[in-house]
Amino acid sequence: MFDIFIGKSKLTLFATILIIFYGIYYMPIDSFGMNAPIKMALMLSSIFVLFFCTFKASRAVIWGLVYLIFQYAVASFHPETFRWGTYIYSILLVITYVCFYNLVYIERVFTIEHFINICKWFMMLYFVVCIIQQVLTVAGIGYFPLFNMMTVLDRGLGCQSLTAEPSHFARFMLVFYYAYIKCCEYKRGEGPFTLKELFNEEHKWVTIRFLWMMLTMGSGTAFLCLILFSLYFVRWHNWYYIIPTLAICYTLLQNSGIEQLDRATSVIEATTTLDKETVQETDGSASARIAPIMNSLNADFTKKETWLGYGIDYGKNAGTFYKQTGTLFDDYGLIFYIISLLFSFACGYKFWSLGCIFMFAGIGGKMSGNIQYAWELAMVMTCVRYFYDNRYNLEIYEYNEESEENDYINKENTFTI
Repeated sequence: MFDIFIGKSKLTLFATILIIFYGIYYMPIDSFGMNAPIKMALMLSSIFVLFFCTFKASRAVIWGLVYLIFQYAVASFHPETFRWGTYIYSILLVITYVCFYNLVYIERVFTIEHFINICKWFMMLYFVVCIIQQVLTVAGIGYFPLFNMMTVLDRGLGCQSLTAEPSHFARFMLVFYYAYIKCCEYKRGEGPFTLKELFNEEHKWVTIRFLWMMLTMGSGTAFLCLILFSLYFVRWHNWYYIIPTLAICYTLLQNSGIEQLDRATSVIEATTTLDKETVQETDGSASARIAPIMNSLNADFTKKETWLGYGIDYGKNAGTFYKQTGTLFDDYGLIFYIISLLFSFACGYKFWSLGCIFMFAGIGGKMSGNIQYAWELAMVMTCVRYFYDNRYNLEIYEYNEESEENDYINKENTFTI
């Protein structure tokens, strides 16, 4: 099970440790922001690795600089609210991502087989902790810090595994499972899997573990993730019968009586109305996440603050999250938000992909904001993008990483913006 750590080069080992432990929240030790010693150790280590082992021009370096320079510029327009702690944390997040990107794209530290094993290992680790937490819950123990149970959820078998809450758990499992499926797809070189193939001998237990976690963690976000993941099976040649089938399944699930599923489907229906009040009446918790999107569509684009922001922590200080009056770009403005999207599409996401839908739905992460786990998910999607870009050269990456042809391909990926 620990083969992913054994017999690897130093850079491969570092990248492996980074992508795994950057995605684990052991709450008795870790927390969010700069109060997380494990995350801070990884980020500080990334500075050293980037500047001394892989400091070379790349898309991530260029877009990371644009991102940080513009962020500093617009934040400086409001010196009364400027906080160096917030900006330094942004720098650490960007440097960590850039370091990982360079390790993957320039140093080519991952073979596709190794990354697939990382996804399986990570999901297995989450699954084991999930089962332990569920067994403790059934035994009537709702608080057990040793196994990351810091709050009593009171959601049946609901649990958060190695994250801070079930909704984060759902996001991690969706992205890692999607990465696993896509990379297995690239590896075999035969196009997308069918649902039946995901339950064959090779993928069966990975899929079963994934579904168990998503269906029992007690999160409405998990059901939203499953609904969106079902789009993976829709193709040009089958949409005329797959879409009606999904619609029928959706209707049946609505009447299943599962509380979290009912919440997810109700929120989806309410969101299609584009009316914030309707979403608030349907699910207050979900509306807090959806309201910024709707508010952004109705923002006053004649105000300079809409384009350049109100300053660091404006949303936090004004309580826009709880009042549900904020947009996606209150702090740094719409231009900065667009830069973050360009950063995401240049390095981690293909626009015409299911991963892009995950990103805009708020469940796939992106290169934006000071939410650490969003950058972690973006790292995973960057690996998917990397293996897609090199899907016709997987044998070269597996067996002959020093070939001249490989170097040529790598330069193309490095300097094209």
